[in-house]
Amino acid sequence: MSDLFADAESAAGDGEPTPAELRDLQARADALARDVAAVRERLKQQTGLPRAVRGALPGDVGETLTRAARRIGEAAEKLARVRAAQWPGSCTAWWGVCPRCGPTLRTENGRSWCEECGAGWGYDRTRSPCGEPATFLAMDTQGGTVVVCAAHGRHIQDRLEGGLLLSMPTS
Repeated sequence: MSDLFADAESAAGDGEPTPAELRDLQARADALARDVAAVRERLKQQTGLPRAVRGALPGDVGETLTRAARRIGEAAEKLARVRAAQWPGSCTAWWGVCPRCGPTLRTENGRSWCEECGAGWGYDRTRSPCGEPATFLAMDTQGGTVVVCAAHGRHIQDRLEGGLLLSMPTS
């Protein structure tokens, strides 16, 4: 195997990839995009070469690599949010709300904001795990339980028919 794939092989371990691994992969894709762009510019500057050789690397190669690097970075951010939401004591709701106002979010172009208070997030909070500190234990009539933050607790309280919403003691 060539040294070209040595880094990829060492990163390909068992288990879930970490956000750090994805960020490293993003950095390598960014570097490759810059290298392709630099070689493309050097080829374009070589007047003694036939035109077909000077134009051998189309611009969309670098653009494609740049887009791929951005998507890898977005995946790293999402994975980090999912992992943070899994920490003990975090809200386990998998739909977003404004921590202050509740279900008042709008999302456009991958960014969310609250229509009431104007708070904003640089990601789609409506499709991300909450991860805010849990303050309530919600129990439905079948005994199913979920720990949720204050905003999700207020939202759930209006919809719990016969269930309980219990405040959790804070330490």
